[in-house]
Amino acid sequence: MRSYRVHSHSDLVVGQSAALDERSSHHLARVLRVKVGDAVTVFNGDGNNYFSHVSALSKTCVTVDLLSSEHPANESPLTTHLGLAVSKGDRFDWAIKKATELGVSSISPILSQRVDVRLSPDRWRKKQDHWQQIVISACEQSGRAVVPQVEAPTPLADWVAMTEADYKFCLHPGLKSVLPATTPNSVALLIGPEGGLSDDEVAVATDYAFLGLNVGPRILRTETAPLVALSVIGTQWGDLRAI
Repeated sequence: MRSYRVHSHSDLVVGQSAALDERSSHHLARVLRVKVGDAVTVFNGDGNNYFSHVSALSKTCVTVDLLSSEHPANESPLTTHLGLAVSKGDRFDWAIKKATELGVSSISPILSQRVDVRLSPDRWRKKQDHWQQIVISACEQSGRAVVPQVEAPTPLADWVAMTEADYKFCLHPGLKSVLPATTPNSVALLIGPEGGLSDDEVAVATDYAFLGLNVGPRILRTETAPLVALSVIGTQWGDLRAI
């Protein structure tokens, strides 16, 4: 029997029924076309998978009976906060989707000097909601039961000033790469837009103890750099390895 996995904002308690929210219900009923009795794995971001079966459905609401739960234990031991400059088109969408698959813990869209995106506050909020949904979809696909938070878009100077982590890295070709020997519990990554960070922005980051991190001899695109950086630190200190 085919099994389905969806995120829901509903409260989930084993032994009870749950009416899934509108998005999840629509996806199950109208896109996946589940039937009563089909197995569905539901998660709401609390770190658990809830195994259930469909007990009732309509075009707008799917109800499941929650039979058991399991903690998948597939979160990285390394907490990673990605500060990624906003880019045009679908580059940012693609990057945060892949970053979620690689285990990122949280994401901050960064507004830097060379970010060529100008939106009203209301449209930024809609963008943030859109990005959060991309992260949720990536969690559905990758098996994660903890959903990374997409923070509100933040000016670079504000973000570097308030960001705390055991190690903080800035990806910039002009900085000497420094990879400390001791194992951290948390890492923050700052990655610029197309055209990179300005010299002033790099100086501000280094003033707030951001170290250099070079991940190879080639210049990477803004959507490629976070994936390579997350892979490097995930292999060094996290849970990325050949098994």
